[in-house]
Amino acid sequence: MNKSLDDLLDSMPDENAPKEEINAFVEQVLSTPGGEELIRDFARKITDGGSLDTMLKEEEAKLANLKLKSPARLIFRIELPRTKPLVWRRFSLPADCAYFHLHCAIQDSFGWQNSHLHRFEIWENGRRELTFSLGRENEPSDDDYCEIENGVLDLFRESISEFIYLYDFEDNWRHRVIIEDFVQAGIKGTSEKMIAHLHAGEGHGPPEGCGGVGGFAEFLEGRHPLCEKFEASVLVKFKTEQPDFSKLVLRDPAELLRWK
Repeated sequence: MNKSLDDLLDSMPDENAPKEEINAFVEQVLSTPGGEELIRDFARKITDGGSLDTMLKEEEAKLANLKLKSPARLIFRIELPRTKPLVWRRFSLPADCAYFHLHCAIQDSFGWQNSHLHRFEIWENGRRELTFSLGRENEPSDDDYCEIENGVLDLFRESISEFIYLYDFEDNWRHRVIIEDFVQAGIKGTSEKMIAHLHAGEGHGPPEGCGGVGGFAEFLEGRHPLCEKFEASVLVKFKTEQPDFSKLVLRDPAELLRWK
């Protein structure tokens, strides 16, 4: 592809552009050396069985797997061990939730930005037995399973009600996940909507990149470099006041998966 075609593609009109502008752009691409072959190659990829067509169908299948239908609910308590005072959240999800639904609820309820790797870890007798993730680790292993295709209820049926959610492998935020209860929708404050529902919690979630539990403690004491990014009044509220959960939005997992 020559430079002129590169420059032309950089100025591609967006999807809301007028039809005339899009048609003019396509004609310009076709008349530019290499442009016609580029269009043909793209057409081959999006036709039935093409690489892009296959990829889109796989993504659609993943999104379909995220549709929740269960009339029962799992109530979770999530803690950040060693934070002082303890930062924790309690929320519920439909019982057919996948680990990815749980990942999204943890991210939103603690205020994380979904900007680092994560995984769920199942430990038994002091040994990590298996994990669930999106498969983005540098060294994927045979005992790592897809967090979209696997449901949390299967673990609960095996009488395992506590496990680890690890976020940001460098800062090592190890969340303690506890399945507190299994109830019908509408019981114990659960919602009848097919979404995550926040019940309670305490403490503001740590800022991204603060350096783990030790760095978060320094942040609360006003001794961390990140403090310079916050006004003094904000830091006081962060340390002394509880989060306003009425403003918290738990996003649709399908939307997070589209932009993962």
